[in-house]
Amino acid sequence: MSAIAVLKIGSTTTALLIANNLSTPIVYEQSVVNLFAKDAPVQLDQTLARFTQLADQFHCPRRLAAGGEAIRQLPHLATSIHRWGWPLWPIDGQMEGHLTWFAVKALEPQMDWIIDIGGGSTEFASSQHIISLPIGAATTPRPLEWPQDIHAEEPYVVGGTAHALSLLIGQRVMPLTDIESVAEHIISHPERLNFMDPVRKAIFPNGLKVIQEIMRHYRWSKVTYSPYGFLQGIWLACALGKDQETGTSDL
Repeated sequence: MSAIAVLKIGSTTTALLIANNLSTPIVYEQSVVNLFAKDAPVQLDQTLARFTQLADQFHCPRRLAAGGEAIRQLPHLATSIHRWGWPLWPIDGQMEGHLTWFAVKALEPQMDWIIDIGGGSTEFASSQHIISLPIGAATTPRPLEWPQDIHAEEPYVVGGTAHALSLLIGQRVMPLTDIESVAEHIISHPERLNFMDPVRKAIFPNGLKVIQEIMRHYRWSKVTYSPYGFLQGIWLACALGKDQETGTSDL
């Protein structure tokens, strides 16, 4: 069986996954590309060139790309994706939430709700509800009406901000007290973020505020980070028969 290659074109991170199964990836690479920046087309094109070369190297005939909020807002960026021969699945925030939920559920069977804090949007997802909001680590902060139908006791969080936060705290289970401590500490010690690339370093404080606001609003004392997310969801969709040529499937 040939390996499957998928791309996640996120608002701030573009990632490549090549695998025969999710538990043992052959290639997992990501590149920070802020699609809201002026040089986004050039940066994205360079990243796609490198990722396409890897997919060719591992002889992956089955390929699929899908994008997040930035691709929905800036459809002209799809030109580069098509030029490099990647079938692009034009999904909405609802489908993004579905894909992320299924991927996390595959790794964390006990999971009920996930919150995906991306660069351009935040998705709340469960088996029955998908809610997508146009706020993320790279968007302009503004007051929002948080969804009312969120009945989660121990939600999981995914995305670049959640990953970086778990590294700063040193564990996947992240109590609100530890998150608040990190938020205070990086104000007086910004050098703690020096392990991040410049783009992630710039947007992390805003993404951290989104997590804090969500946890305070729903009175959650802790959240758990999951390394699976939207990228793995795209891979599962492709593995389950997502049609690359016509854009149709049974999903």
